[in-house]
Amino acid sequence: MLEKLRHLLPENSRQYREETSQRISWGHWFALFNIVVALLISSRYAFNADWPNTLFGKLYFFISLFGHFSFVVFALYLLLLFPLSFIIKNNRTFRGISVIFATIGMTFLLVDTEVFKRFYLHLSPLVWDLLVNPDDGELSRQWQLLFAPMPLILLAEMIYSRWCWNKLRSFNRQKWGKYVAFVFVTCFISTHLLYAWADMSMYRPITAQKANYPLAYPMTARSFLEKHKLIDREELEQKIEESGRLDTFYLNYPRHSLSYGKEQKKVNLLFVNLSGLSNQMIDSGNMPNIANIANQSRRFMHHYTGGDTASAGVASLFYGISGRYVDSILSERDQSVLISTLQKFEYQFGLFSHNSFAEPIYQRVLFADQKLPYAKSNLEAINGWKQWLATRNVETPFFSYLDLALIPHSDKLQQARVADWQIGEIWKQLELQGLLKNTLIIITSDIADSEPTENSFDKSRIQVPMLAYWQGDSSRYTASSSHLDIVPTLLTQFFDVTSPISDFSQGIDLTKENNRMWVLSSNYKWNVAIMADGEQFHIDHKGEFEHYDEQGDKLRNSRPPLALFLQLIQQSNQFVEK
Repeated sequence: MLEKLRHLLPENSRQYREETSQRISWGHWFALFNIVVALLISSRYAFNADWPNTLFGKLYFFISLFGHFSFVVFALYLLLLFPLSFIIKNNRTFRGISVIFATIGMTFLLVDTEVFKRFYLHLSPLVWDLLVNPDDGELSRQWQLLFAPMPLILLAEMIYSRWCWNKLRSFNRQKWGKYVAFVFVTCFISTHLLYAWADMSMYRPITAQKANYPLAYPMTARSFLEKHKLIDREELEQKIEESGRLDTFYLNYPRHSLSYGKEQKKVNLLFVNLSGLSNQMIDSGNMPNIANIANQSRRFMHHYTGGDTASAGVASLFYGISGRYVDSILSERDQSVLISTLQKFEYQFGLFSHNSFAEPIYQRVLFADQKLPYAKSNLEAINGWKQWLATRNVETPFFSYLDLALIPHSDKLQQARVADWQIGEIWKQLELQGLLKNTLIIITSDIADSEPTENSFDKSRIQVPMLAYWQGDSSRYTASSSHLDIVPTLLTQFFDVTSPISDFSQGIDLTKENNRMWVLSSNYKWNVAIMADGEQFHIDHKGEFEHYDEQGDKLRNSRPPLALFLQLIQQSNQFVEK
């Protein structure tokens, strides 16, 4: 065995050391060339990523670009080519293998830039599987074009490989290489130190760039800073909860200013959000008042919220966009097109909540410029609403929002009966003042069940009641619907908005015929397509995939249809600023 190993090495150990030294030296210059190529290719991310809006943020982009890709390329050289320089004796074979590795790496990077442009994702096993095994022939041909530059990359690598080998003595006499290496090392270290500072200081022009590059995991150092009492972890997390996650993207909402026609219907609007209410609770035995209202209303039988939290439900109801955008809404404080439209037409606002609007999305964004009354229970909120309703200006249309919740820490039957009585009191007041004839009343829930489950998008959480009362028009809507549809339906039907719905919502006008096959729900991590039968396809921001059947059971070893994947990613990225 030892004899066989000995024959693998050249007979002259001095010759072996010299040739190995040549291969190592050539490898360093070859790695530098590929760092430059990688930087040229990865500059495409600047046109497709969430471009920072400050000078410091733009400077960080280029520092991180140089630091990250120089580190990745050199690390791959150390892991793959450096060991081979000791093993492979033939110089041409070593250079040939190096060229193949580099060509494959640069091609993958080029493909990743295109995937990022189209999907706002980086390559993952799921994305790769869909690229090489698509269901659609036309799409397959489009993806194959991404590999067309591969021969050109191979040619460039081969030409440089040979030229560098022939000029190796001249290269080795150069003194500037160490300065270039120093710049790259400085950029790499600065990237992580600056990100750690930005994470501590909540500086979003930098933290929003976290997912710009593949294989990027910038340092946060929260544990280290907390250990040395430089930050208060609880205080920082509280600020993040109020202002949104630091690595969230910028929001492009609405995509264009809304245009209005001249046929607005000045109707009153009343939204009743009863958090925790589910379809199963509504029956004539436990909730006779709500059941009676349901019989006089248009009831949506398969209705979903836009996310898996109360804030996501509220955002989807008022903005018409999914829960993925909650952090961006909190951070940028962009107003809902529904609220801005109501303000444009000078509606009176009557806003009441069982917990004084404790959710940050209310006080920070939605109703930031409104005076919000204090209340600590449903009953106090309803009494405040009654007083406001009695003293409002009857000549001006109103928008009223009642944020209620089921009684916590009580059994389901008691919760249902108390909530039903409270809704009955609201209905009596509307009848007493004769408002039912000119008031659109929406009764729904931001989330049906707040208890955590393995699948946070389980039907028990995100499938909620939806009752729309308008002058006693009763019917059943059996197709899938969503909170995302409320804003576009109201704005087009009552406020004569002529702008395309895609400019301000991810939903549809529920009064129009449609052939929608699925509805969208999401959070900061997962995008979910909910099919008509309740089947769910989950795709996260890293390209991971989960599949749940109609009963909510998780299925293994399945893949989403390519057409669905493309539609889901396109729709979920609809309002991401680029």
